Amino acid sequence: MEVFLTSTVTVTLAEIGDKTQIATVLLGAQYQSVLWVTIGTTVGMLLANVPVIYAGNALLKRIPMAKVRMLAAIVFVALGCYGLVTS
Repeated sequence: MEVFLTSTVTVTLAEIGDKTQIATVLLGAQYQSVLWVTIGTTVGMLLANVPVIYAGNALLKRIPMAKVRMLAAIVFVALGCYGLVTS
């Protein structure tokens, strides 16, 4: 339950003002059924995200976290360099 609450709060904070939330508000206003629109968009997000969470968990059981962090750092630096060069 702790993981669920942590994930819920983190996603909510990260997604404030996101296009998905704006679309949810607009659809709720258009169809005048905020409850069903919210349920539909939430189920859609769950269908998209839950498989990725399980896949990531399965990969982390096989790959050490130190290597994941190192790879993420390398990709982050590479993308930053690419952004500097192409700007």
